Amino acid sequence: MTEEEIRSALSKIRYPGYAKSIVDFKIVKSIEINGEEVKILLNLATKNEDVRNRILEDIKSAFRGSGIRLVLTTVQDQPASATVEQKHFVRSAKKRIAVLSAKGGVGKTTIAVSMAITLKRKGYKVGILDADIHGPNVPRMLGTIDEKATVEGNKLIPIFKDGIYSMSLGYVVDQETPVIWKGAMVTKAIVEMMEMTEWPELDYFIIDLPPGTGDAALTVKQNLDLDGAVIVTTPGELSIADAVRTVDFFNQVGIKISGFVENMAYFVCDNCHNRLYPFGKIDPGDLERILGLRALGEIPFDIEVEKSTDEGTLARDDNKEYFEIMNKIIDKIIDKI
Repeated sequence: MTEEEIRSALSKIRYPGYAKSIVDFKIVKSIEINGEEVKILLNLATKNEDVRNRILEDIKSAFRGSGIRLVLTTVQDQPASATVEQKHFVRSAKKRIAVLSAKGGVGKTTIAVSMAITLKRKGYKVGILDADIHGPNVPRMLGTIDEKATVEGNKLIPIFKDGIYSMSLGYVVDQETPVIWKGAMVTKAIVEMMEMTEWPELDYFIIDLPPGTGDAALTVKQNLDLDGAVIVTTPGELSIADAVRTVDFFNQVGIKISGFVENMAYFVCDNCHNRLYPFGKIDPGDLERILGLRALGEIPFDIEVEKSTDEGTLARDDNKEYFEIMNKIIDKIIDKI
């Protein structure tokens, strides 16, 4: 068999849970043919043994009866002297944290931007990547919606405002134009933004993932050494049910979730000053047991915060109650990563 035939056979093997193949996800690092022996080097980044074993077994099944002697090795199996191209960009950041949600509309990007602002206020050097290709809202929330990315050499220069470095597709394409891309194009855009952006030395790098468990999440896992992840949910039953499935997915692909933030948990009535729970009230301890994660904090719905994100002034606002909550959330996150 030729290398092209072998690669063609491998391209028909899907990554468990995805429509894309292990070739699409660049798990196949190299193919070496020596007579009847075929050596395939794989980059299996997932810590989920079931997924690893499934991929290995599927590869063996694909070539069973072909007459070749198959030798499968992984990047981790290689001796220390081996020179294998490693994944992962943004090495200039000391810590990298993903922010994710099971569904849209739960305030994920608001939390991601608020985390970046809070870390900056604590004296850290922070960058944020807007990987939500179909809804790049980070520029609006940072007040950089009219900015355009510049290129020096072959590198994109991140936008810097209010002490925060940021990169978003919104700096590259027209903000008013809807992005209608298939999965492969989304994957390529995310990888190129991570690879081509000239990030400075950072203490913390925040990445705002698209909602759900699409290809973008696995792309980030394969190209970024994540130190932690935060899932954002509301206390509604549907949101929690979706969050359970999302947590299971991220556990399967080996992304460690640091905990969850319960957003829009309540609001304070202007007249009676009592807490009201529009999505229903659930004890954080119960939610911890349902999700299998620790609670990082409850955030109320605050019309002033919503106004600030729309106007791009959140980084300059002095909302003491809101940022006191965010400060406690950040302390819990950085304490464990």
